Amino acid sequence: MLEMLNPTGGDVLRFAANVMKVRKLLNGAMKRDPIEAQRLAVEQFCTLPESARRTPDLARLRDDSQRFFGWKAAQWKAHEQPLREMMDAAQLSTITHDGLRLQCYTWKPESKPRGRILLCHGWEGYALNFALLIQKALAAGFEVHAFDHLAHGRSEGKLGGLPIALGTLLAVAKYVEKTAGAIDVLVGHSLGGAAASWAAAHGEIACKRLVLIAPFYDTYKLSGLWAKAHFLSEDIRASLQAGLENSTGLKFTDFMPAGLAEHFNQRKQLKAMILHDAADKITDFKHSEMLSELAGNVRLHQANRLGHIAVLADEVCMDQIVAFANA
Repeated sequence: MLEMLNPTGGDVLRFAANVMKVRKLLNGAMKRDPIEAQRLAVEQFCTLPESARRTPDLARLRDDSQRFFGWKAAQWKAHEQPLREMMDAAQLSTITHDGLRLQCYTWKPESKPRGRILLCHGWEGYALNFALLIQKALAAGFEVHAFDHLAHGRSEGKLGGLPIALGTLLAVAKYVEKTAGAIDVLVGHSLGGAAASWAAAHGEIACKRLVLIAPFYDTYKLSGLWAKAHFLSEDIRASLQAGLENSTGLKFTDFMPAGLAEHFNQRKQLKAMILHDAADKITDFKHSEMLSELAGNVRLHQANRLGHIAVLADEVCMDQIVAFANA
């Protein structure tokens, strides 16, 4: 639903048409067959909009910087050439995950890398959301790895969501460890932050440092927002939630602060930092506060007045991440 942040007229019309289609489909299915309605709810919830599958080229970076970062023409002009050079320097590779092609990217510094960073983007995002961080990490001597989640950017597929994002992250991490070496720093934004936090806290990715940017914890809130936006009943929302958990074997309470903190506290060598804006309208700052209070190896840094996405384009915040990685 990120297309509804600072939407165009076309975005509103497309979203409204999809709302009517989904509402009619699920309300009708719920009356006929609740089990089939649950399957359809999961499918509709996890289906990415076409905008998420748009090729992440320079034109998309320009459009997204205007929409999500608030850049004017002069700001884009100042960043255009460095971004072009960064994109040209990327080494592209693909792996197969769940039978689908997954696009991976690697940037290598000029000299021997001081460490290896893996980036995990969020819902409806793509690897180059981290463009500023990639440039700063390279300048600091890090080797950087990133990827487009399934159904995002240059990767194949139509379905996404937290369980799929987590599985994709683990597949990419295994690929990076096999072909390049150990991952020193793991960075996740939004839904990618939820996947990264679970993977690091459970030791599935043995990184030394973890950075969570506006991380997502509360899938109950997300399913509620989705149901409300589509004018669906609480029965359908609850059925959707149960269907998501049943299809993956994961309990989404495991991604909440209390569930994560228990595992963070067992990872004595892991250090984590969270960058989060208290005014974030997408993910709850209070949950980041809670995690930092419950887990002794997690530190919270407040990103003031940046919202959910613009934090990725903030020089100070990206410098903080590189400094944390360097420590």
